[in-house]
Amino acid sequence: MSKGTSMNIEAFSRSKYKNSTKPGDDVILIEPDQVLAVFDGATDPTGAFYNGESSGRIAARSAARCVADMLVRGTLDEAPAEMIFQEISTSVKTAAQERNVAHPASTTAALAVKCGDMYRILALGDTGVRLNGTKILQHHKIIDTVSTAARIQVHKTLSQRMDESDDVEFATRQTIFLGLEAAIETGKLTRQETELAIQAATQASGLPQSVVAEFLSGGIRTQFHYANADHLLGFASLNGGQVIANGLTDLTIPASELESIEIFSDGYISIPTSGIRCADWEAEFTRVETEDFHKTGAFPAVKGSTSSETCDDRTVISAGI
Repeated sequence: MSKGTSMNIEAFSRSKYKNSTKPGDDVILIEPDQVLAVFDGATDPTGAFYNGESSGRIAARSAARCVADMLVRGTLDEAPAEMIFQEISTSVKTAAQERNVAHPASTTAALAVKCGDMYRILALGDTGVRLNGTKILQHHKIIDTVSTAARIQVHKTLSQRMDESDDVEFATRQTIFLGLEAAIETGKLTRQETELAIQAATQASGLPQSVVAEFLSGGIRTQFHYANADHLLGFASLNGGQVIANGLTDLTIPASELESIEIFSDGYISIPTSGIRCADWEAEFTRVETEDFHKTGAFPAVKGSTSSETCDDRTVISAGI
C-alpha cells in the first residue's frame, strides 16, 4: 500500500446511555479513500423521539446523507466551505420538517475529503480533527464555557444538601437547562446562590456579566436562539438557518504530509497523548471517567456522568494513511 493512496480505518461510536436502550446523536460517514466524517447532533432538550430517533440524530443523519450526495456530485473538492455547510444546513431543515420536529434540529460536522493528492479538512462546530497525532483542529463555543462554569458552581451548591451523586447531577442538569430564575422560583436555589453561578461563569468566559446572566436566567433551553446569531454568545450551527462562519475550518494539506487523521466528537473530553487507535481513545475516556466522573474538576464539561449515562455520546474515526 503506497502512502497517501489508501487508508487503514477504525471507527467507534457509543451512545451516552450505558444500557444502550436509546441511540446516540452521533453519526459516522465513511467512504474509504474518499471521505471520512463525524456528525454530532445536538441533544433535544425536550427529550422527544420521532419514530425512535431524536432530533439530533435526525439532523446528523440528514447531514451525512447530504455529504454523501455532494461527494457523488464532486462538490466537496472545490466548492466554498460556506456553500457546503449551507447545503448541509438546509438538508437538516428539510429532514426536520418532514418529521414535524418540534425543537430546532441541529448538528456539527467534521470531514476529511480526499481530493487527488490532497486532503481537504472541513469542520463546523465542536467536532474535532487531529492530524498526525499532534495537530488538533477543534472549535470550542464560548456559550459552553458559560454553561460549564455555572454548572460546576451549582453542582457544588447542591452537593452540600443532597447525598446521592446521581440526584445531584440530575438536579444540576435540570437547573442549568431550565435556568436560574426557575431554580429560584421553585426554591431549588437562593438568589445569592444563583449569583455565585453567574459570577463563576462571568469569570470563566470573560464576557460581560449582563450577557452571562441573561443566558443563564433562561437556561440551556434558550440556547437555540444563539445559534448562527450575531451575538457575543453566538455560535455556528447546521440547524437549517443561515450559517455563520464562526470557527469554521477549511484546510487543504498534501497527502504526502499526512500519516493519520482522527475525527472525534466532543464526548471525548480529553484527547489521548499517545496512540491514534480507537482503543487509545477509549483508554483516555476511561481515565477521565475515573479521575473526574462528575466533570467538575480536571475535565470540566456541560454535563457530568451518572450511573446510567456518561456525559455525552462519543465517536471517533481513526485512519492511518
